[in-house]
Amino acid sequence: MEIQDSLKHLPELHAHISSSIAPHVYWHIANSEGYKLPKRDYHEFVKHVVLSPNRKMSLKEYLDTIYHPILNKLSAGALALEKGVYETFGGAYRSNNITLYELRGNPMKHNREGQVDLDHAIMAMIRGMERALLEYPKLRAGLIFCLDRQFTFEQNQIIVEKAIKYKRRGVIGIDFSNYNKQGFHFKDYTNLVAKARENGLKVTAHSGETDDTNDIWECIESINPDRIGHGVKAAYDKKLMKELAARKITLEVCPLSNLMTKAVKDDAEMERILKTFYDEGVQFSLNTDWPETIENGHLRDQYQYVLEKKMLSEDQIRQIVQWGFNATFIPMKEKESNLYL
Repeated sequence: MEIQDSLKHLPELHAHISSSIAPHVYWHIANSEGYKLPKRDYHEFVKHVVLSPNRKMSLKEYLDTIYHPILNKLSAGALALEKGVYETFGGAYRSNNITLYELRGNPMKHNREGQVDLDHAIMAMIRGMERALLEYPKLRAGLIFCLDRQFTFEQNQIIVEKAIKYKRRGVIGIDFSNYNKQGFHFKDYTNLVAKARENGLKVTAHSGETDDTNDIWECIESINPDRIGHGVKAAYDKKLMKELAARKITLEVCPLSNLMTKAVKDDAEMERILKTFYDEGVQFSLNTDWPETIENGHLRDQYQYVLEKKMLSEDQIRQIVQWGFNATFIPMKEKESNLYL
């Protein structure tokens, strides 16, 4: 089988709502709502929110100056959320033939700090997904609700309760996102994660992207996630890789995102990380993280990048695509309806 045949149908396991909405969709939302943007010209706006090899930022800098204050704000509210989610799923299927897409977001980051009812925000996300699923019957999709490391336990508890409430409408899992605040510990969430699992939700967690491997150790020993977002620092801990392989925890690796946010120094380091994981038997998938806010960051482009840089062989790429499909939280089978009814 030609490698391009293997890239005809791809799984996306790690992409955030705010960075998956295309700039032209944001531009339309902003002008429809009358938002004042940091740039008056569309092309200048794109340059302002999109990272590239010539414009890199640390993860913290991008989150604090662009992602949270601009993108989260523009994608807040029922109308913006429905349009953003709908355009994201439809665009991914049309342009990249992504047939399995798990989109994650924190509904409390999209309800204008409580001005919009949380259930209205969640239902808007669901409506956007359902519209796309109706239009593209071959697409399988689901929503992951992000807890936030900087939120209080009580806030995160509400998010888990909402995830459970809307499980039958396509919420498939929970995630821990954002960078650490002092005092955050996975061990404090053991019981809450157990409750999520008891109600049929899967669990993933951002870990090992910019922090050291101690965070990954605490994560797996406290909540034993089904998957880990990023996890690239694990490549420097042989004992940890052995544990990840034994527990069959799949890593959601996002190559270009880690390069653009300086979590990984350069192509040589990324190649070393990917090959080390493969050689050590650690299962992982390739994902975008921020498909629309990284230049040439779409999923097919990420695979082509890894291939052209010879970070992995064609046979390894085929295996990674299969690992991605195998690790999905989406419960639907291919020949069943793609709607949560």
